[in-house]
Amino acid sequence: MNYCVHIFLFGKKVLLLKRSKSNVFFPLIWTPIIGKIKEQEAPNKAVIRETIEETSLKVKENISFLGLEKYKNDNYWFYYSIHDDCLPNIELNHENEDFDFFDINNLPNNLWEVFKDKIRTLSYQ
Repeated sequence: MNYCVHIFLFGKKVLLLKRSKSNVFFPLIWTPIIGKIKEQEAPNKAVIRETIEETSLKVKENISFLGLEKYKNDNYWFYYSIHDDCLPNIELNHENEDFDFFDINNLPNNLWEVFKDKIRTLSYQ
């Protein structure tokens, strides 16, 4: 399976979404914005679509490619964007029940290591 991941940075904090308890795929874990890439869809288009679907954030500019990682038989296309203006208005879809901005150096325990590693690489840029 192919997934796109959007690491949304706001200053020195990262936006993470808490999956709803009714979500059949890893309920109640924290994740960056993430979603499946549709067949014939470009990863850079998928990350914009997923960001809008999951958060209602219309971020089309300044999304940068961070890398492609294989993790447990899946491909993860990582993108990031940096924001330092006003705090965004986020409206979650049914897949997630909460969101928060976490300090890059104090990420939640139930965030997958592959996500933690990618987020931490951004703290050095």
